[in-house]
Amino acid sequence: MRYYKPMKIVMLAAIAALSLSPVAAQAAPNGFSDQLKKLSPLQQRATLRRAVLDEGQYCRKIGPVAYQGPFKNLEMWTVQCDRGANYATFIGLDGSVQVRPCADLAKLKLPVCRLPK
Repeated sequence: MRYYKPMKIVMLAAIAALSLSPVAAQAAPNGFSDQLKKLSPLQQRATLRRAVLDEGQYCRKIGPVAYQGPFKNLEMWTVQCDRGANYATFIGLDGSVQVRPCADLAKLKLPVCRLPK
């Protein structure tokens, strides 16, 4: 099918507008976080405790964990441990995990932890 130049410009403008729409701006699905959501609470706690320990942080006894929500291209979970040690875990699209103490998040300009009661 042959288009005239003005029609091509209209088509390109429409495609550009669609790519900037809120629907297109949604974050990509995070398969690793989605798998974690499907686990039992016990399995979620064990998985996130392992992530905290692998980062060299303290977590002898783990308490509640909770999915907090997306942050940029990461998924944020919160982890409560004994002795008041609370962490945010950020899961990347590639399965990488970053763990930060909740007390440090404001300094790092990251979302604050909303810990479950």
